[in-house]
Amino acid sequence: MSSGLAYFITLVIVYILVVWGALIPFRAGLLYNGTVYVMAIGGYTAGFLSKTFGLNFWLCIIAAIITGLIFGFIPALGFARTNGIVTAISSMALIFIIQSIIKNIDFLGGTRGLRGIAKVPALPWFAIIILIIFGAFLYRLFNSRIGRAWEAIATDPQMAQTLGVDTRKMTVIALTLSSVFAAVGGAVFAFNIRVIYPGTFSFTFLLNVMTMLFVGGRFTQWGVIISAPLLWSINVYMPEAVQKLSNYIFAGLLIIVLMLRPEGLVTRKMILSVKNFFKGLFKKKARETV
Repeated sequence: MSSGLAYFITLVIVYILVVWGALIPFRAGLLYNGTVYVMAIGGYTAGFLSKTFGLNFWLCIIAAIITGLIFGFIPALGFARTNGIVTAISSMALIFIIQSIIKNIDFLGGTRGLRGIAKVPALPWFAIIILIIFGAFLYRLFNSRIGRAWEAIATDPQMAQTLGVDTRKMTVIALTLSSVFAAVGGAVFAFNIRVIYPGTFSFTFLLNVMTMLFVGGRFTQWGVIISAPLLWSINVYMPEAVQKLSNYIFAGLLIIVLMLRPEGLVTRKMILSVKNFFKGLFKKKARETV
């Protein structure tokens, strides 16, 4: 695998992980934008531990999971008392707060960025393993009692409460797990580029994440697997003139999708049709063998 392709694949996996992190709160009807700030924390945690203490990749991933749990759980206790636009603006403000804090911490490189992160030769394969594990976990989660409780909250929070759903508890769980996905994505991101800056985790990055989420489809975890490589290829394989306009392209696509096809490219109906097709195919083959 060439270095350029490895870099592209790993970065696409990073986006998928972070978009999955953003998808979890949306599943519960929460307007949450905090995945980018937790991604920064996870990235800097992994980068610092790798550079300063020489920890290997997997230990840094475990550390990122722990920091994701901590920095996701504590704010979630407060966000569980908010909703709608208040949650959206407050969580977005955390991005700029974390940026400002990191810029003033010398041992994290300040505005110069954190450099000297160890090179991981098998990083794309490690990232694929993480993607499969987290993807399987997310699939099971969405089809569990917790996932159904999130859907009930998104449909009608008051009705969900009458059915015995603890909306605050489910909100805390959603935001905490969302943060874990984002923190791990940040750790993989740090090892991929081997130098990270506070300015990387900005509104632009949030725009990329939200565009991939809504274009791919915010009602299923599979849409981003299509939207992430397609959209990110604009910044990698398109002519330089087009790359400079990528932010405008992303913003335009987001607006168009929200107006014309809010369910995104991949819908639940589409996924159900694919499942039914393969079920029918397997049943047909089973009858033929009998």
